[in-house]
Amino acid sequence: MRRSKQHEVEIQITPMLDMAFQLLTFFILTYQPAPVEGQFSMNLLPAAPAVSLDAEAPAADQSQPAELPAALRTLTTSIFAAPDGQIGHITVGENEYATLEQLKARLVEIVSDKTLPFDQAIIQADPRLSWDALMKVVDVFAGKDVNLTKLSFAPLESEPAL
Repeated sequence: MRRSKQHEVEIQITPMLDMAFQLLTFFILTYQPAPVEGQFSMNLLPAAPAVSLDAEAPAADQSQPAELPAALRTLTTSIFAAPDGQIGHITVGENEYATLEQLKARLVEIVSDKTLPFDQAIIQADPRLSWDALMKVVDVFAGKDVNLTKLSFAPLESEPAL
């Protein structure tokens, strides 16, 4: 008996590579990453203030200019919650605002006035305030019109006098 010649099976690699590149191209072109949620640039102050708000200005040196006390450089904002957890009203200093648009307009005025020394802000939030409402206020402070990014947060301790 005569043995038949063994045939070597040849694997065609070109169609497999074509298919691999087609699949790769398909997934690259159809991939839709999730949008970045709530990303903003913010430099937070330490949890405990580095300088007491009641501190006096340091003694004037000839080598260093006198620095204003932290109380004069800090803009205090209080956010009071409505019963549903949304913003009830906002106070900046002694002034009261009902909407974020009014707050933004006032902050733009404050920041654009170069005679006011504000370079940081403390946001005192009502514990009942929802997180998304607080983030809307932070967006106003960190927005391009205001751009006040030295923010510190504190809980609001007492209810406003009605």
